[in-house]
Amino acid sequence: MAEESPKPIAEIIDISDAPELFFEMLPDDWKLELESNWEEFRLSVKLYGIKLNEELIGGGLVFSAHTSETDSYPPIAEYYFDNGYLYIGYLWIAENFRGRNLGDLWLKSIFEMYPNNPFWLSIEDAGLAKFYLKNGFTLEREVIFSGGRDWIYVRKSASELI
Repeated sequence: MAEESPKPIAEIIDISDAPELFFEMLPDDWKLELESNWEEFRLSVKLYGIKLNEELIGGGLVFSAHTSETDSYPPIAEYYFDNGYLYIGYLWIAENFRGRNLGDLWLKSIFEMYPNNPFWLSIEDAGLAKFYLKNGFTLEREVIFSGGRDWIYVRKSASELI
């Protein structure tokens, strides 16, 4: 009987010092946004990639302070950052790797890296709500602003969840 080859294991790695590895896989609008703001962002962000079989196949950013990314709702951002929340942005999985729970793995790893921090994020696409709800986020509020509409989701810290 032939042995099954081991299932490849994805790992989460800090690529904050090599952001271009992540940028090159993104849709053009995200890539442009990140490249043009990286000098500002890099002072208050960590970039974590998802590596599978030596290939970077996704990742996301964890912000620790208010930046232009959260300029659509400054009072909300200030409240969350002042209360120890970290902001999750630009979570992306390459299309041919979607449906394998890699986004779930990325979030779980981030929660484990920062167990004492609650998290918040905003989404523009209501279709993403189900993904974040299943990962422990709750809808906090809807924000309507000149640029459109976002939904703010929060997740309590590990100690608050117990």
